Amino acid sequence: MKLLTGTLTCLTLIATNVYADGHEQTEKKSGLYYDGNIEMYIDGQYPEGDMNSRAEVFGGYQTELTDGPFNWAGAGARYDTNYSLDRSKDNTVQEKQMGLGIGNTRLYFGETDAQRLGFAKTGKMGAPVIITEPNSRIDHKNKVVMTFGGWVNDDNFKFNTYKLDREIPFGGIVGYEPETKTTYAGATVRVKGFDVSMMQIDTEGKATQRGYSIGTALYGLGIPAGIGYEQWDDGGTVLRRDYGVMYNMRAQNMMLTAHRVEDDDIGMTYNYYGVIKNQGPMEYGLYLHQGKDMKVRGRSVKFDDSFKAVIKYNF
Repeated sequence: MKLLTGTLTCLTLIATNVYADGHEQTEKKSGLYYDGNIEMYIDGQYPEGDMNSRAEVFGGYQTELTDGPFNWAGAGARYDTNYSLDRSKDNTVQEKQMGLGIGNTRLYFGETDAQRLGFAKTGKMGAPVIITEPNSRIDHKNKVVMTFGGWVNDDNFKFNTYKLDREIPFGGIVGYEPETKTTYAGATVRVKGFDVSMMQIDTEGKATQRGYSIGTALYGLGIPAGIGYEQWDDGGTVLRRDYGVMYNMRAQNMMLTAHRVEDDDIGMTYNYYGVIKNQGPMEYGLYLHQGKDMKVRGRSVKFDDSFKAVIKYNF
């Protein structure tokens, strides 16, 4: 449930980046902060029941610094009733991390996913993130990550969307996780209206994981939409892909999304359609998974089409 609904939240956030072309400024916050959501998830095929509720809260403290080498410091954490990355950690505090800033360069320490910054957060819409290895694009293992370049920094430790400065239209990340001796590297650049990203993950004794994505907004053509493509190679025999489009109906505070994912983390291929409506702090979503097909030992296994729904209160 969480990977899907977390992705749906990401759709709303991506829209802000894609349709503004990533140039608006992030609100500066100082002192304590918190935000989160409570949601109801409806899915007749979900193994834990047709209807499930969950809640998550992000909180922390951040401040600007003077009279020293660092100009910013912060710390944050997350409480989640349904922590999908490891369900044994439901109802616990996770993603405990801190950060230090030197100019526009940031150093993040702890259970951070800062390594994901930029990659696969372009105009590509709505695919659940493909994860096949313990060290992944969104893992929260204890690590150190440095981000640099033209990122417009989010001081609340959220890296599932990004913005690039108009004057410095590129950004990079490098990271290291000592337990498994894993290095992360990534870069995003904006060229003639297209955002192009790449990421690589190297774990000692394992094949290199590598991915690429490209996306753009079509506002310059008078079309309120974003399109994108992503591919991910986890060092196996299958190249995993997803590509899609999102159309923004601003007058109705509504977004339409459609995409196709091929060979996801469990070898599934299907089409994914969604309608997301926002009304103040409320968010309503209706989604269709269509044409599901999975290859098992050389043969194709097909699944029934299914609808999902989400009702969410954001605070």
